[in-house]
Amino acid sequence: MRATGIGTFGRRSKMNLTGQEPRTQTRFVVLGAGTMGAGIAQCLADHGRWVTMCDTDAEALVRARERIATSRQTLETAGLQTAEQSREGDQRLSTTTSLADAVAAADLVIEAIPENLELKCRVFAELDRLAPAHAALVSNTSGLSITRLGQSTNRPGQVAGFHWWNPAELVPLVEVVSGESTDPQLVEQLLELATELGKQPIHVRRDVPGFVGNRLQFAVFREALHLVAEGVVTPEDLDRAMTGGPGFRWSFLGPLQAADFGGLDVFHSIASYLWQDLGDADSPPPLLDSMLQAGTLGTKSGKGFYDYTPESLNNLTERRDRFLQGLKQLVDFTRSAPASTADDDTATAKPQHRQPAA
Repeated sequence: MRATGIGTFGRRSKMNLTGQEPRTQTRFVVLGAGTMGAGIAQCLADHGRWVTMCDTDAEALVRARERIATSRQTLETAGLQTAEQSREGDQRLSTTTSLADAVAAADLVIEAIPENLELKCRVFAELDRLAPAHAALVSNTSGLSITRLGQSTNRPGQVAGFHWWNPAELVPLVEVVSGESTDPQLVEQLLELATELGKQPIHVRRDVPGFVGNRLQFAVFREALHLVAEGVVTPEDLDRAMTGGPGFRWSFLGPLQAADFGGLDVFHSIASYLWQDLGDADSPPPLLDSMLQAGTLGTKSGKGFYDYTPESLNNLTERRDRFLQGLKQLVDFTRSAPASTADDDTATAKPQHRQPAA
């Protein structure tokens, strides 16, 4: 393992962005110009960071630029961003098809390529060869092993997970994931960076498949498929149950604090009879297998649990983004509540952390 330090891109970035020390400006690279890579690059650039977005497909870079321009216009219309911020962000974002050129002077490389562990390991090995010794290499993987990615390099201490949620420029959650060898200083810098970008970061302390967000999401998805397959409810009513019930509350409280509000004695009573009846499948159910075999893959194929035409999909996507923008405005407003109110909230809602048994 290289005896090198970890480049600073949290606290130092605020000093450098004054323009007084341009030669020490922190350099960010986003590898991959798909939906996630474009959103991450946009968020970095629009928050004052100099970013290079790299993809071997030149047309993908063009599409990413177009997507970013559309997103910025939408954010401006919603009052979440000014035209000046968009123009300045555009000036800070460059693109290239050359990986070597992109990472030659990088401080932080954010990988956002398809979810294939072997492919990611090959890319991390190449990044390890091309990037400066001090550079941190992080992955936007949704749940693949960060430890494995680190082992494909000679700098496992400088490898971490940095998982954003789609659409990256709107959804607050960012999961900072420690591999077995990840340096705690890198974790702290990533948490600080995400906070400076207006995100709501969490530290995933153990490298488990799916991290936290996707484990929760797929636990719900497993039970949702079970209920639909058993004929308990239609797909439409199941989604209404979530968006109008627990999902409506969870966007503010989360499942554990919601249980506090409901009463842990009540939740224990319900769990005592319900736990044994929940779906416990350890592989995807036949319902999902049959849909895949039929080519019904969701929005990308025009049909999943719902039917989608190009027009209806565009309309739904626009409505989703408007909803998320409104939710973001509400979250930002709540966070900027008067100090006395915020202090009272904090004082009465401190989580009681429980350490795992030895």
